[in-house]
Amino acid sequence: MNEISALNRVAIGDIIRRTAWKLPDKTAIVSGDKRISYKEFNEDCNRFAHYFLDLGLQKGDAVATICGNSWQFLTAIFGIAKAGLIWVPINPGVSFNEKAYILSEVQAKVLLCDEVFLQGKKEEFSSICPELLIIGSGASEAEKFENSLLGRQTDEPEVDVADRDIAQIMFTSGTTGTPKGVLINHQAVFIASLANIIEAGMARDDIATLIMPVFHCAQHTLVTSFFHLGATLVIIPGFEPEAFMRTVEKEKITWMFGLPIMYRAFLYHPSFKNFDLSSLRYCLYAMAPMDKNTLEKGINELGCHFGLGSGQTEVYPATCVFRPEDQLRKSGPYWGSPSLITDMAIMDDNGNLLGKNEVGEIVHRGPNVMAGYLNNSEETKRARQFGWHHTGDLGYIDDDGLLVFVDRKKDMIKTGGENVASIQVEQVLLSYPKILNAVCVGLPHERWIEAVTAFVLLKPGEEATKEEIIGHCKQHLGGFQVPKEVVIVQELPTTTTGKIQKHVLRKNYHNLYSNNPV
Repeated sequence: MNEISALNRVAIGDIIRRTAWKLPDKTAIVSGDKRISYKEFNEDCNRFAHYFLDLGLQKGDAVATICGNSWQFLTAIFGIAKAGLIWVPINPGVSFNEKAYILSEVQAKVLLCDEVFLQGKKEEFSSICPELLIIGSGASEAEKFENSLLGRQTDEPEVDVADRDIAQIMFTSGTTGTPKGVLINHQAVFIASLANIIEAGMARDDIATLIMPVFHCAQHTLVTSFFHLGATLVIIPGFEPEAFMRTVEKEKITWMFGLPIMYRAFLYHPSFKNFDLSSLRYCLYAMAPMDKNTLEKGINELGCHFGLGSGQTEVYPATCVFRPEDQLRKSGPYWGSPSLITDMAIMDDNGNLLGKNEVGEIVHRGPNVMAGYLNNSEETKRARQFGWHHTGDLGYIDDDGLLVFVDRKKDMIKTGGENVASIQVEQVLLSYPKILNAVCVGLPHERWIEAVTAFVLLKPGEEATKEEIIGHCKQHLGGFQVPKEVVIVQELPTTTTGKIQKHVLRKNYHNLYSNNPV
């Protein structure tokens, strides 16, 4: 190993070794009845790293995963990092064609896949990727993940890793075209995860949830933060409110990360009072706004801190934090202030930085900004115009220096000559007691150009008419902001990370006003 790079080394895999040295017997992972200590976890990560090296993989080779949350998946992620390889997480929910595109684009040498996600395409995957490992009881002995660990060395692999080496390639959702591979180096993940410890009030004795998918940057950065500390992660497969509350009570969970809809689901559950949730001290939410009623109920009845974290794959999260002390002091789509490691500004289309209360694009700088897009120099150049990373989000900074999110540039609704921020309408909809979740989009309209259209999911057992929902909106919104139509649905299309897929609604309801103009 190069002497200088060994002295100044910043590497994701080292996190596990350091924590295992300090806290060998501390429980790192809880998965059902299985408990894994930091010593055991570190040794398994080393074994998996040696598996790759024994295969002949070289530093910088890509290893792809199509996995749900499991102890095996966590072992793979950090084993890949220890071997100096590049982790390429693939969302199991995308089409086979998109999976195949990603595997080919990164020239993956190994694919680790949950058995359930093969979906009868084992031969097709094998034709794209030289080595296939499977997590599941139906895998052959040669392909079984656990067998890749057998007989391997448990000592730390000798691999020269530098802070600017690419550690991960995460692909964007591709909702507006071909997905883009985001190149993320060791430094970005390492430093962002350290900042999160301070920003989100994490502690070594925390027992934290692992509900959200680890293939997503938000959950991955939090996992890395907790492993830095030596905290305990409890894997919770899926989310069912009663089962979740039972796990919180049993494991004495102190710190959780979930979507606002998850908080609404268990806080308003009929069995809420039947469980002891007093161990919870910090609740982080993301991906969507939290309505004020749920936020007040959570803070008052759980008696713990709530915080919002935001960011994106291209600027490893968190980039902004809406802190507990501001949650009820400020009302609206607040994202808070920049994290310890991130510069934040508002920019117009000509590269001019704007003052307070001026709406423009949110831009960032910092060590957690991506190295670029894979094989896409044009998009990389566009994303870093004027020396800042461009998020594609619109916002402004208020008089207290807090960032207020206005909308995604592409989600701003232009109706009758006015601009309507979809998130503002959504917050009003979510404040209606009968609504569980809601989303607002603009749909083509002969008169309005785009008509403000709401899609709502009611709480179980509730009934409501579109007229009463529109009446509620009229009490809180300007006339041009009120939805022209409310569509009550049984489910909303979402990604596996819980983001509502507005592009699906726009496509499916494109002709809503064609024969029935409002």
